[in-house]
Amino acid sequence: MTFQKKPMPLARWTAGLLAIGALAVGLFAWQRQPEDAPAAQAPSPAPTASATPAQAAARPPVRPQPLPALPDEPPLNVQVDRLLATHKPEDAYRAYWLIADCAEFNANPDRLIFDEQKLMDTKQDSVPVRGMSDEEKRHDTKLCGGLTERERQSRLDYLAIAARAGVPRAALVFVKEGPFGDPSALKTRPGDPLVQEWKATANAQLRQAADAADMGALDYLMVNYRNGSEVVDPNPALAARYGMALGLIYGQILGPDDMLAKMYTQQAAQTLETADGIGPEQRAAELAAAHRIADFAKARREQTAPDAAPGR
Repeated sequence: MTFQKKPMPLARWTAGLLAIGALAVGLFAWQRQPEDAPAAQAPSPAPTASATPAQAAARPPVRPQPLPALPDEPPLNVQVDRLLATHKPEDAYRAYWLIADCAEFNANPDRLIFDEQKLMDTKQDSVPVRGMSDEEKRHDTKLCGGLTERERQSRLDYLAIAARAGVPRAALVFVKEGPFGDPSALKTRPGDPLVQEWKATANAQLRQAADAADMGALDYLMVNYRNGSEVVDPNPALAARYGMALGLIYGQILGPDDMLAKMYTQQAAQTLETADGIGPEQRAAELAAAHRIADFAKARREQTAPDAAPGR
């Protein structure tokens, strides 16, 4: 499945990015962990030179990278227990993905999985997914066969820990899961106090992630604050804030004259100038907030760059 390479409006471009991101969060990349060490690993390191800056910045939310495999892999529940024993939010996020991946495999063993190598290929114009290999299917059949319903539901608790702690991409995955793991509840029970409480929590976590320069959360809020959704109510001022922040970050990475950077910043500026109810003081406040987010993203890149250098 390929797409023609032609310009597209920002709304279509971002919607396409979110569609790939939504697909990627549910796709499986198999994971094995050493038996003689706690299965703890920090979030993925800074992108290597094989990825373009735009791909690195707009990378969809995906599961943490797997640890090296051993011939005799611990059972799923042992791996989860080891992760939770560290009491680290990042490891709670990994525990979520271990269970979510198994639940997905058990429901659909023939599904497509996210292929990070395709995403990094600058010449690749197809959707970065592929089918599972026979080896991967055998692995997951053994690992996931004993997954219980109680364990499957527990993944939501681990995801909530990660999202509250601001683990990158966790807030967006929290939204994808929906209230209590049931996205349809947003349509069928919008007035339910528990659903409304979940929605408030999801919004707060998305805002926290966006203010910390989580690119997925920035993109999600820019689009959904502009148009409104079942999770996010329309808010042109915040749509402009996060769109401007994206444009500034792309400008830092790709240069201020980059088409993508200009597209985001120009549309955000236009929204601030034309949307009803946004006065001069609020425009200045939203622009200042956007610059703070971009400055935070720049400082974080500079802080992690020396650690990433040896792997390049």
